[in-house]
Formats: sequence, C-alpha cells, structure tokens
Amino acid sequence: MSSTPSSVRPRMPRHDSSRASLRLDRLGFVWPDGRRIFDELTATLTGTVGLVGPNGTGKSVLLKLAASRLAPTEGGLSAPDDVAYLPQETTLRTGDTVADLLGIAGRLDALRGVLDGGLEGDELLRALELVGDEWDLEERSIALLAEYGLPVDGPGFLTRSVGTLSGGEAMIVALAGVERAGAALTLCDEPTNNLDAVARARFYSAVERWGAGRGDRTLVVASHDVELLRRVDAIAELRPVGVRSMLAERAELRTFGASGTADAWEVYRQGLAAERESAERRVREAASHLATERRQRIEAETKLARSARSGRAAADSMPKILANARRNQAEATAGRTRTMMAGKEGAARADLDAAREELPADIAISIDLPDTCVPAGRTVLDLPLASLDLPRDAVVDQSPVGGAILHLRGPERVRVTGRNGAGKSTLLAQIADAAVVPVGWLRQRLGGGDGWEGLNDDASVLANVRSVLPGSTEAEVKARLARFHFRGARVGEAVGQLSGGERFRVALARILLADPAPQLLLLDEPTNNLDLDSVDQLVSALEGFGGALVLVTHDDEFARRVGPGTEWRVG
Repeated sequence: MSSTPSSVRPRMPRHDSSRASLRLDRLGFVWPDGRRIFDELTATLTGTVGLVGPNGTGKSVLLKLAASRLAPTEGGLSAPDDVAYLPQETTLRTGDTVADLLGIAGRLDALRGVLDGGLEGDELLRALELVGDEWDLEERSIALLAEYGLPVDGPGFLTRSVGTLSGGEAMIVALAGVERAGAALTLCDEPTNNLDAVARARFYSAVERWGAGRGDRTLVVASHDVELLRRVDAIAELRPVGVRSMLAERAELRTFGASGTADAWEVYRQGLAAERESAERRVREAASHLATERRQRIEAETKLARSARSGRAAADSMPKILANARRNQAEATAGRTRTMMAGKEGAARADLDAAREELPADIAISIDLPDTCVPAGRTVLDLPLASLDLPRDAVVDQSPVGGAILHLRGPERVRVTGRNGAGKSTLLAQIADAAVVPVGWLRQRLGGGDGWEGLNDDASVLANVRSVLPGSTEAEVKARLARFHFRGARVGEAVGQLSGGERFRVALARILLADPAPQLLLLDEPTNNLDLDSVDQLVSALEGFGGALVLVTHDDEFARRVGPGTEWRVG
C-alpha cells in the first residue's frame, strides 16, 4: 500500500446507477503462469458487504482488481471513479508522517500555508481549492484518531514519523484514513487483524453507519472477524469449485442477504449448514442405492450359479444336441443378466461419486501438534520484570515493571492483552529469549517487514519446511505438508508467489513440524491470516497440545475457545 490509503482510481468506467456499487460482469483472472483464480464472476455489490472464503480463493485478488492494482484477464468490472483501498499489508515508507498515512498531508500543508499568510496569487488559489471547506481538518483528524484509541497528544501527532508507531497503530491510522476519505467505494482487506479492542469497536460503529440511509457509499471488506461480519448488509462468498480440495482450479462467488430477523451472516451460516445437510443426505441415499444394487447383483449371481448346476445335472439325461442348445441359451441369458446388473451397479457407484463431489470441500488445514507433554510444575519460564525492555509506565500482570517475576510452570496457558503499541510483541520476544524449553514462536506479520520469520521467498514451500526437518526425507515432508493443503506441484511453488494466508500456513508448518518439537508456543495474533474453517482447526489442534502456551490476540472469541487460565496485561 502507498502511504496514502485513499486513492482515486483512473480509467474505471462509470455506470448510471444512483447507488455506488461494484459490478462484476463475467470477471475472470489468470496469473501469468496459467493458474486460474476465478472466472465468470457476475454480481453487483452495494451497501456494506463482507467478502469471505477460504485462503487462496482470490479475495485479495478481487479487491486488487476493483482497486485497479491488477487488470482482469477476462470479462470486466465497473465502479465509481473514487475508490479508497486498504490492503492487508501496509507498506510504510521511511520519512512518512502520520498525516501522510492518513491521506491528508497535502491538504494539511495547504491549510497551514493559507493560515500562515505566506501564499499569494495562483499559489494561494490552488491552496484554497485543495482545502475546500475543511478548515477544521487538523482538529477533526486528531479527534478521529483519538476515537480509534491512539495516544494522540495534540496536533504534533500528525507530524510524527510512522516509524515510531507499532504495526497495529499504523494500521489504525491507515484505517482511519480510508474512513475519512469517504470514497464512493471503499475496499478493505482484513482491516481488523491488528486492532485492539477500542479500535475494533470504533470500526464496527463506522461499518454500521457506513451507508445507513444513503445510497452513495459502498464498503467491501474481506474479513474472518465474525463480529464485523454480523454488521454488514450482505455476505459475498468466494468458494473453490471443481474438486473437493484446495487444488480447485477456480472459485465461484455467491451472495447472501439479511432475511427477517436474521442478519446476513446468520443467513449465510444457515445456508451453508442446509447445503451440507442436503449434500450429506444425497451421499447417504446414493450409498444406500449402491448397496442395494450390489446386493441384487450378488443375489442374481447366486441364482445363475444354482441354475447352471441344475442345468448340468439335467443335461446328463438329455440328447447331446439338446443339452448343448440349452446350455448356450442359459449362458447367453446369464451374460445379459450379468451385464445388466453390473451396469446398474456401476451407475449407482457413479451416482455416489457424483454425490460425494457435491459435498462442501474440506478446506481447513489439518494440524497435528507435536505430542509434547510438559509435566505440571516443570519450569518453563522465570522472567524478572525488571529486565524487560518495556516503557517505564508499563504494567504486566497488574504489577509495575520491576516489581515481579513472570512465571510459567507446566502446561500453563496465558493470554497477553493490552492496547496497540503497549509492548505485547516485545514481551513475547523477551519470553522467547528467557524460556528454558524449546520454543515455537509465530510472530505477527505487520507492514514494513520482510515477511514471516525465517521464510525464504525465493525457495519452494518444500525447501522452506524441510530446512527445519533435517532428518526427514522429501516424501515424509510432502506427506506432512499435505495436512496444510500443499499437495502435488504446489509444494514446489516459490513462497514469494503465495497469498498471505498460504504464506501463513508455511510459517505455521515450519513451527509446528520443527525438530525438536516446541514445548512452549508463542502465538502473536495467530488468527489474522486464517480463514474461518482453519481457525476452527487450529482451536482443535491446540486442545490437544500438552505444552505451555502464551497467546497474544485481539480475538476474544478465539481466546475463549483456547481457554487461557491466566491473563498478563501490558500497558
């Protein structure tokens, strides 16, 4: 993302609808290597729309197409002229200020120039045109950032370098920027991933107000945040089609709207449940039909065998020519019967295969955590708070820094909480250094970094994971990668070519499959890049993990399901 989150899209065709909308007309996209993401997408998205679907189905690609960051390879789309786009990963440029990231730097400079009285002639006219009626731009921008929970200390905050912000704080500024822009079409890719509770609540309120009572603004937000998805007008789902696996060659787009007292999210979930129930019923019926056809074939074979024995016994008392004729007739009849019964059984088997193909794809990652058991009472961590590199006014576990020791004993589970920028990720780094057992650390992916820790973008998926399993054969590593939905040619793809969610799965595989196995897991916002099915799978896997766990997450529902028994509050 450029440092200015709001941008005006040129060369996009206008449409004559009075309501801002994103229209897809048989839209298709194929990467240069021939990999198809989707085709024939036709839909009109208006109001507030939650874009959902498994990782790798093309949610980010669709948003980039709408923002003119990519060009369609088939079909087309139309949108308003002004589009604000917030990608999943924010690229921060050295020297940029908060005003740059908020998207107001040029207008703010013009305003200050006018107020300072140093502009004349055409330069003054240009500045006045840029300022428009936003004479209170500075005050309103400061108020907006404060509403999102940032520690704003006056107008000087706008000139602060973005390099002094935490990743979460930078995302808040960028998000406030797209809200402030008020574009006809706003596109956000996983905007709540790194937001603390205050910022999330503020954005939820913004979504509820986004187009209320108006027809001139549309928001399309890709997200797995259920609390956010409950607040949108419609759900648009990208789902793989073609085969029942993540190897599906393309995705389809379906939309679900609110109905009666049920919000769009509830309608969507009810629809999925009904589809699965119907598909499973068809599988059961097809399996029952196949069993019936198989039983009838076996019964027919038994009757034919008995008839053949009776025929041979009777032939002994017949003239040879008559016996041969009857035998030939019986064999022909038996052949026709076998062919007919085999055909009916084959058709029933084909029906069962077809019914199974209609089952919803199993697109969740399947994680088996190491069988790591840390005995109760075993020391995992003793970390004096006085040694922590945190702000002097920070509070950990409700004790001032310098006044306590952080202990972890046995398979204890701890949740670390605090506002953005309080030092939660810093605390995890120091826990990783101080732990006395093998550590698996999933760092948070934030803008400005080089990528997931330890990943080599130029190397293949297989090479990245095999590097932490030096004693395993290539076949063994491939078998383990299949549990993370990397199969066939996909294990040979360069990590740098993968989507954000796919890269996350590689990073997760490196940690969870490492030798020696971790006895302490440090998870920093682990659900940020997981689709909803994979979040369920991660929860299930963590239920069987017998080691210690320290979790940083703003996702209250995920934390509740993981079940930490202790909370350490930072800040």
